[in-house]
Amino acid sequence: METETSERLLIESRFETLISKSQIYFKTRNESELISLRDDTTNLKLKVITALDNIKNGHDANYLTSLKLTLSIIDKFTCSVQLMENMKSKKPLCEELDTKQMLDILLPNIKCLVEYDNWSENLDTKKLEEDYAFIESLEDQHKRVLLTYLIQDWHNMDEVLNLLKIGEIYKNIAEKLVSLSLLSNYIGKH
Repeated sequence: METETSERLLIESRFETLISKSQIYFKTRNESELISLRDDTTNLKLKVITALDNIKNGHDANYLTSLKLTLSIIDKFTCSVQLMENMKSKKPLCEELDTKQMLDILLPNIKCLVEYDNWSENLDTKKLEEDYAFIESLEDQHKRVLLTYLIQDWHNMDEVLNLLKIGEIYKNIAEKLVSLSLLSNYIGKH
């Protein structure tokens, strides 16, 4: 049990680091942050895969569900890091986007999921739905801002597409958390 707790705490702290570095990269566009992000996503994925491999027959469905969804979320972050790598321009298009706020909203929900012992009780469906709606509204705002940049100069196409895809990834993570919460509530009532 202590091993599981230490694994959970390590995964949780690595998610915090991953989100923090993503926020810093969007602000600074520092290449070293990007390299570090790539390494962090790889290491985090290996940690979760190791935890999945260490599952013994005595674990409950909450633990398995938590790890599987966590792995899926890590894959989404891996995709976002690949998209960040494709953003060659140093133009400050991303400064107009509130990806920091999107990530700030996602972090406590992801941390709740990683707390596999009680995630099904702690994931508040109403709050998750509100968070998802807010992230979706932020993404819609981003689309309008990015369209303006695209209209101003079509050379911004790659940058705009990458940023739109990253916003879609963050929205998809929020959607996965809402779906999991709805499913756990449904199962809990039946």
